[in-house]
Amino acid sequence: MRRVLDTIRTFFKRYLTLNRRVNAIVGFKSVIKSVFGAFGVSFFILLIPVLFTINLFIYSDLHLMLSITLVLLAVSWSLIYYAVYYRLLANYEKSLDGLNTRILQWTESILIALLLTIIGMIVIVTLF
Repeated sequence: MRRVLDTIRTFFKRYLTLNRRVNAIVGFKSVIKSVFGAFGVSFFILLIPVLFTINLFIYSDLHLMLSITLVLLAVSWSLIYYAVYYRLLANYEKSLDGLNTRILQWTESILIALLLTIIGMIVIVTLF
């Protein structure tokens, strides 16, 4: 058990170190462009599946399954958003090429995906 806790502790130390390095390199302008660009790209990627799923709500037998599909699309949105965000940030700031931003991307996207999953489960349980 101690070995697992040490592994988690070293992983988060690595994450915090990388986060500090990235925050020291990037500027406000590139972060704003990356955030809006990632929102736009992830919005347009998931627009058609979400609209298709919402249109299928006219069938009353599929409500639970479609609700679960919407939760899965919300979780996939967080993964897509952070992948595009760090890709755009690396394009705007060329000095980020030497840093391994995958650790930041996966850690943040998994935490947000976990939060969205919990919220989605609470909503599904209360509705059904």
